[in-house]
Amino acid sequence: MKFRNDISFLRALSVIAVLLYHFKFTFFNGGFIGVDIFFVISGYLMTRIILTEFSKNNFSILDFYKKRVIRIFPAFMAMITFFAVLIYFIIPTQFINYTHSYFSSSFFFSNIYYYFISGYFNAPSKVNFLLHTWSLSVEWQFYMVYPIILMIFRKAYMHHRNLFKVIFLSLIFLSVSSMYYHNLFNQTYSFYMFYTRAWEMMFGGLAFLFADLFKEKNLIAKKVCFYLSFIAIILLIIYIDEHSVRWPSLITIIPVGLTTLILLLNLNSKLFDNKIIKYLGDISYSLYLWHWPFIVFSLYFGLNENLLHKIIFISLSLIFSVMSYHLIEKRNYQHKLKFILGITLILFLSSFLLSKLNPEYLFNKKTASFVSATTSYKDSEGAHKQFSHGNKHLLDVQLFKDYDLNNLTINNQKKNIILLGDSHAAMFSQTIHTIFNADKYHLIQVTGDATFPMIDAEMGYPGPKDLFNFFFKDYFPQHYKHIDLVIISSNYYDFYKDDLIKKINFTENYFKTYNIPVIYLGQTDNYSIDFPTHYYLENRFHVENTEMSQVTYKVRSANNYLAKRLESRYINLLAHKITKISKEGTPYIYDQNHLTYYGTEQYRNLIIKSLPLK
Repeated sequence: MKFRNDISFLRALSVIAVLLYHFKFTFFNGGFIGVDIFFVISGYLMTRIILTEFSKNNFSILDFYKKRVIRIFPAFMAMITFFAVLIYFIIPTQFINYTHSYFSSSFFFSNIYYYFISGYFNAPSKVNFLLHTWSLSVEWQFYMVYPIILMIFRKAYMHHRNLFKVIFLSLIFLSVSSMYYHNLFNQTYSFYMFYTRAWEMMFGGLAFLFADLFKEKNLIAKKVCFYLSFIAIILLIIYIDEHSVRWPSLITIIPVGLTTLILLLNLNSKLFDNKIIKYLGDISYSLYLWHWPFIVFSLYFGLNENLLHKIIFISLSLIFSVMSYHLIEKRNYQHKLKFILGITLILFLSSFLLSKLNPEYLFNKKTASFVSATTSYKDSEGAHKQFSHGNKHLLDVQLFKDYDLNNLTINNQKKNIILLGDSHAAMFSQTIHTIFNADKYHLIQVTGDATFPMIDAEMGYPGPKDLFNFFFKDYFPQHYKHIDLVIISSNYYDFYKDDLIKKINFTENYFKTYNIPVIYLGQTDNYSIDFPTHYYLENRFHVENTEMSQVTYKVRSANNYLAKRLESRYINLLAHKITKISKEGTPYIYDQNHLTYYGTEQYRNLIIKSLPLK
């Protein structure tokens, strides 16, 4: 196939945009658009390959899959295996988490796995070493399904070209519609799933199907459209902000459409006939593979803010990309498919087995306890008991109908206490249950993930949000005469400053109306990375994470504001000295901000002393 400078330039632009966006350079706020451009290019090339071979009557789906394996697997498996070894020795607390990502990435379902554990733009995702593999999984799933769909309509393509185009456009419409529909209810799902992103790749297919559209057009007009499209894409990369738009959304059609237009115009401008641009285009796949894990390393070691450090990690990304391109990508694997698949299967099974091993078989006792905390505590039986997961605490994936309303039953023979708030209230559930004598008190838990307790919470998940709406609008007005105390807790740090004032105004005014006493469990510590890893790196490498000073400032500011405003009704947890690691090696926080049961129990006596009910 004829080499096209415009595709090479688009690849170079895409990978530079993604690279500088991830390294947080100011003028690349919309650098994530680079992935959408990659999708369009990939869709164009796959459509061109399949439909051209249809026309020549020599298309083989097995041969198509073989070429995709040869193109993608070697460099990919080399990258994820290299970092597996590096993480084991340097950041062992993340090793088991990494094997989970390794396992899902090596068989290209990481997009589905990441959907279930975290959103792409959420804070925990930024320290996932293989987060970027979601896009490769989306592409691979597209590669698996796309040729089958085209084969179904092969006769239409061969004999009824206009009908085929209508069918093709209809499939794009279905994919765009699915993206729009899922955005209404679950933007994270829309972001990660292949069929909600397939339209972007199929837009690339339009550039092949309608390749003759601009052939007879005026050359000057074509050049004007060509350069204006490039300028528009660059402006979008500069000015689009992840915090101000949903992605993907109907807005995504703009850069996707512009990229398609550039491919349609098919002008190999001399401006793009540049060896550096061509080389960046050539190594774009390897550069995309290698840059993100290096960024995550820089985050863990607090080397992500200083310009010099950014240049060092960009240089490392480039060095490894060049090595990957020349030593792995450019090798001839035509007769080594079985070898590639065999090695992949061995590594896949190894990662699966390692992910299931008890950390004590891999690390010393203290490190193993840290690994267990970061990897499995959240889903452990102990955590379920601590948080009252299930019907008392509503998880982010649950809906209001999943909450057992029997938990809200009033006991007229006892004093009724309500524990109200997000997961930071729920983490005190077991401790508070044991504080109150069951013969005298009845504890009612109304908690939900990542949602402040108020009417129509602006931040939060649908299930918890509906639960709190029910609580404030229906339940409490009906039962307030039987309520003796409300205990509120939240990760107030998330809302500091203006939003926190607004939220506290709501709870204060609401419960004052009913003349019900309210106690606030105070702000707890937050970390820029999970605490076990923070503690490990601090003690082994004396790492001072630059983001921690900002986090600590916000935590202390939120705490000071609440302590001053709420006075004796605020239990100042941060003023209470605790032990961060038990003698057995159990950390007091298992992630960035949630206490373990060992952590909450250290505040037991302080809570008892601060409660108005004796």
